[in-house]
Amino acid sequence: MRKLAVLIMALALASVACAEEIAIGAQAPGFSLVNAVDGQTVEMNPTDGRLKVVIFTCNQCPYAKAFEPRIIHIANKFQQQGVRFYAIDPNDDAKFPEESLANMKARADEKEYPFPYLKDGDSKTARAYGARVTPHVFVVEGDGSVVYRGYVDDDAKPEKRKTTGLTDALNALTNGRQIANTKTNAFGCTIKWKS
Repeated sequence: MRKLAVLIMALALASVACAEEIAIGAQAPGFSLVNAVDGQTVEMNPTDGRLKVVIFTCNQCPYAKAFEPRIIHIANKFQQQGVRFYAIDPNDDAKFPEESLANMKARADEKEYPFPYLKDGDSKTARAYGARVTPHVFVVEGDGSVVYRGYVDDDAKPEKRKTTGLTDALNALTNGRQIANTKTNAFGCTIKWKS
């Protein structure tokens, strides 16, 4: 009986931690988070008129590491077209010290991130978006509406990928077209929620 109670409690906590992904067309939550690179606060205003990419990622996840070069490449390409990128680490750095601001800064410096690397210290921003894993991508139009959510690509190994979800979405938007596939299934390491 005790095991059943523990299981029910664990499932209840998991359902609270893993909110449903924000709907396509819904208004994206804004945020104000500390950039590990320079210690400055970065604000994301959903209705600023700019196309934006919000990526939940982290230091320790092998999937996040595998996709990291592609995310950097995509950011370098599309930032030239005015797209803003925000990388956010929502993992609990008290339980997972690799996710501390100092370690985030070291990683961003080493990999030469062309975007801010923000700390979601209480995991509230990740919960607001319904992010579940790292990496988990959300594209936000200038009016604040979410227009794509899901994966970067459909495979962590570049040679095996068949669909480039994020690149396809950004190519469509920057060329004035509709996104063919607005929802893909993000996969990676589960977010290490701040309790």
